[in-house]
Amino acid sequence: MAYDNLCKYLAETYPAAFVRWLARHYPELPHDMEATEVEVLKTELPVEPIRADFVTFIRAADVLLHIEFHLDPTSDPPLSFRMLEYWVRLFRRYRTPARQVVLLLKSTPAAREMPNIFTAGMTHHSFHVLRLWEVEATELLDDEALLPLAVLGKAASEEALLRETAARVERMTDASQRANVSACVQVLAGLRFDRALIRALFREEAMRESVIYQEIIERGLAQGIERGLAQGIERGLAQGVERGLAQGSHLEAIRLARTLLERRFGPLPESIAAQVALLSREQAENLAVETLNFDSLDAVRTWLAVQPTTSEATEDPSSPS
Repeated sequence: MAYDNLCKYLAETYPAAFVRWLARHYPELPHDMEATEVEVLKTELPVEPIRADFVTFIRAADVLLHIEFHLDPTSDPPLSFRMLEYWVRLFRRYRTPARQVVLLLKSTPAAREMPNIFTAGMTHHSFHVLRLWEVEATELLDDEALLPLAVLGKAASEEALLRETAARVERMTDASQRANVSACVQVLAGLRFDRALIRALFREEAMRESVIYQEIIERGLAQGIERGLAQGIERGLAQGVERGLAQGSHLEAIRLARTLLERRFGPLPESIAAQVALLSREQAENLAVETLNFDSLDAVRTWLAVQPTTSEATEDPSSPS
């Protein structure tokens, strides 16, 4: 350690000399510079926690499979760079190479142009990019686990695809699995189809029967508390949980809408949370579907601003009856 520290001392004290010396061996470094042109930076490199969408270990191939699901890959830093960061973090933890796939759900300009490689200097990191709208829906329809994704796949007729998906959901014999798959199909279908058509083809109560629906709500509530929501919002959520059975589907719809917004944008400003709490059940259900189309909280505010006020919407669903 003493030798390392001594060398660090020399480099920090005479940085320009080190740059000029190393430039003899590495031509990409500048050869001529003044000492004032070299700035010594902090060597502590903070590591912020990041969470991958999905990671699994494939024992037969001794590799990790990492999947990132995205509606619109626009981000800062770019998603391609983040894929490199994910890979490094995964390899550091598991010492196993990861096969990475970015699964894009909707055809947007950014999604169509999403590169499958990150390049910076001598660093080149590649990964797979799978655009769901280019995948034949038929290869997803035959697998009940993949059935929800089929509504975003490639098909000659979009409406015929949704009708076929709905028919296959109804043929599922396991009631619990049917409810879960139906809920997933309805949410994803909102990216592509008119809400009225979705409601015409799927049973309205299927969403509320779904275990996935309840898990999303519970997970969102837990994450909201962990993220330190304002005390008043936390109290409202707690009261909503206690009175949920009495209030029925209206409160559940509001919970789902708020949870999906939080998963996409993080803790909600009090102003938005308050507006969501005043939505009618139908408005809350529509908001849950529309959440996938929003690219910012400003878009959420715009949507909320044009919603009509009804007698149902003005009643606080968390208040006792």
